[in-house]
Amino acid sequence: MQDLRTDPFRSFPVPGVAYVVVEDNDGTPGIGTCFHIGENVFITARHVVENRRITKIATTNVGIKGEEGKYYATYTAGEAATVEEPKFHPNPNYDLAALRLKGLHCPQIPFVQSLEDRFENRFLLHSVVVMGFPPIPGSRAPILVCSRGEVSASFTTYFDDQRIYIVSCLARGGFSGGPALTPPHHCLGVVTRAVLTDPLPPELGLWQSLGRSRSFKC
Repeated sequence: MQDLRTDPFRSFPVPGVAYVVVEDNDGTPGIGTCFHIGENVFITARHVVENRRITKIATTNVGIKGEEGKYYATYTAGEAATVEEPKFHPNPNYDLAALRLKGLHCPQIPFVQSLEDRFENRFLLHSVVVMGFPPIPGSRAPILVCSRGEVSASFTTYFDDQRIYIVSCLARGGFSGGPALTPPHHCLGVVTRAVLTDPLPPELGLWQSLGRSRSFKC
């Protein structure tokens, strides 16, 4: 068992991950994830916010410290005061969107500096943690869920020439738009969708993570 005192994932900037509450045209609610990349810009998946009304973007209490009977959160929950209209990648095939927020102050999550890899296997079997806000029955509010996995494959798709990473961990709705993080505290890519070959529930698939090479200016 991993010693939590030396676990590299313990230093991740968890407060930089927020949940996105949306409604579609019929008023049906939904939830996704976004994360802060700097200058009040948050990245999410395009399908989380496209053709939907954003009703709330917020973080949760994280980093509990203290002694018995006296506990406190090192980062308290916050909510965005205003949200500008989402900016989408000019190529509609890229499942990416950027949100500029005001009033939500949280740490930046940097991307891995270089993803160039002619053989597409540099990150093969690297450990990752996927963070997001899948709905949990019985919870009164969105709960940040962290799931460990590893990079099982990496390739460039012939559909749209995108570099993607296949991550082996339990896939659930609500993780979309969240970061796939590698030690010590870098983002390998944005969680976009579960990869399935048949009409099966997402839990039976693998996660697809879109790398930094498809990021864009906003």
